[in-house]
Amino acid sequence: MFQFVIDLIKEFGVWGLLLSVALEASSVPFPGGLVTLTFGYFLDPSWTKLFTYSLMASVVYTLFSFIPYGIGHKLEHKLKEKTNTNKIEKAQRWFKKCGSWSIALTRPLGLGNYVSYIAGVSRVNVWKFGILTFIGIFPWTMTMLWLGSTGNLKSIKGFLDEIQLYAFAALGLAVLIFFVYKQRKAHQTG
Repeated sequence: MFQFVIDLIKEFGVWGLLLSVALEASSVPFPGGLVTLTFGYFLDPSWTKLFTYSLMASVVYTLFSFIPYGIGHKLEHKLKEKTNTNKIEKAQRWFKKCGSWSIALTRPLGLGNYVSYIAGVSRVNVWKFGILTFIGIFPWTMTMLWLGSTGNLKSIKGFLDEIQLYAFAALGLAVLIFFVYKQRKAHQTG
């Protein structure tokens, strides 16, 4: 897969970066982060180009993230038919109240593509969704291009895998704490 990414970058240049970002944002399983790292490595962009490429890739990512958002938006009624409506409405209220920033915060973790579906189901305002997606992806894209330009892709990939592992562990711990809290609260009131 790594050699495929390298060939893609060499053959398509900036268009390869934009294509890979579009694929990743539309929830097609594709290593967009790896492509971005590799792109930074092969082009070794100046700071001006780094900013320009990051801006272009982030705009493309934001636009293509509306695909899973739209799918989620369309599936809301199907989910309500097959699931308890009260639970879906409660989840939607929670997401609108507390979870909107998760659109931005989950982009670097690889969970952002799935959050697009949830945002669509929750009917997050289109402009808010787009702005939060851009806020979350732009610094990540810029960082990945810069890290790629530093030259040591294998150590960077290992570092990013480790960060992602810790992020997933923290997320799992937060979910566990939430469920334990809910159980204790249910026992106290019941």
